[in-house]
Amino acid sequence: MRVHHWKKTIAATAIAGLGVWGIGSAHAQGSRLLATSGVTEVGGSTGGGITPWAVIAGYDTGDEVGGSATGTYVAVPNYGLTTLGAAVGIHNRFEISVAHENLNVNVGALSSLGVLGNQPGGLGLVNSGGVAPSINLGNQTISMDVLGLKARLFGDALYTPYPQVSVGLKYKKNNDFNSNFSGLGPIGIPKFFGAAKDSGTDFYVAATKVFLNGIFHRVTLVNLTLRGTKANAMGLLGFGTNSANGIAGALGTKSDNSYHAELEGSAAVFLRPDVAVGGEFRQQPDNMKYPINSSATAIGSPGTMKDVFVAYFPNKSLSITAAYADLGPLPFQASNKGLYLSLNGTF
Repeated sequence: MRVHHWKKTIAATAIAGLGVWGIGSAHAQGSRLLATSGVTEVGGSTGGGITPWAVIAGYDTGDEVGGSATGTYVAVPNYGLTTLGAAVGIHNRFEISVAHENLNVNVGALSSLGVLGNQPGGLGLVNSGGVAPSINLGNQTISMDVLGLKARLFGDALYTPYPQVSVGLKYKKNNDFNSNFSGLGPIGIPKFFGAAKDSGTDFYVAATKVFLNGIFHRVTLVNLTLRGTKANAMGLLGFGTNSANGIAGALGTKSDNSYHAELEGSAAVFLRPDVAVGGEFRQQPDNMKYPINSSATAIGSPGTMKDVFVAYFPNKSLSITAAYADLGPLPFQASNKGLYLSLNGTF
């Protein structure tokens, strides 16, 4: 990604975070304890950085309404993910969330010498003159909108001997499934790599428990989430696969429009009441295939996302999370590791 792009993105994220802090500072006086609201994951729901938890947005209890707003930026070489989101918690029972995600892509030109032609390792895509087209994935943007609903079934993460358990869903709409890039006509990057649909709905159940005398006798949080999904790379590369779309057939992708059960988890230890360190993982379906080097000699698919993080809660109005994140393989790049930064305001 070019330098001025990430500077603008970080500035926008900082402004969003400061704005929600200003709103939250006047209202974030709910009855729950500091940090029990979690932060906000990239899809807009309350949770960790990459996975939703069972907790409900805000610090409010049974007769109160609260919420949160967030700005997140993940920077890896040649890719950058920006998320702006908000969530409202109602009576510590229901949560409604929205998010807008932008994935900036700048992996450069894929010429007939590298990927698409009849040469060894190529994909065999040639025009009537026997020449493979040149595809440019530089300075492209894939955007997605997310609407989430969550309901707490039973339990309290802190006060009951058993976990807090919630169920939720996320409806996701990819806005660039059919966008025109590099002169290929009405086909976007997700469809080019074989995605079947531009939208999909994830369903999940999450269980979260806080142990007051946990690891090293410190407060410890553990979360497990089971998700049913068709999403490729969280939905940024579409949903399901169709071997007739784009270069899917040439890559050996099989048509698959079924749900996949994927496990996600988080664990955090509080070094002090306002500072937590921990890690997360998030499994993803692997039915989509794409080249992960410039010569197309290696084929990969979305893999398990991971991060290690530190979160700081100076008060109930603001949290700051920094992490080292691994997004798993992405097209033409097997390793995608970099900085994750999120500002979260609570009201």
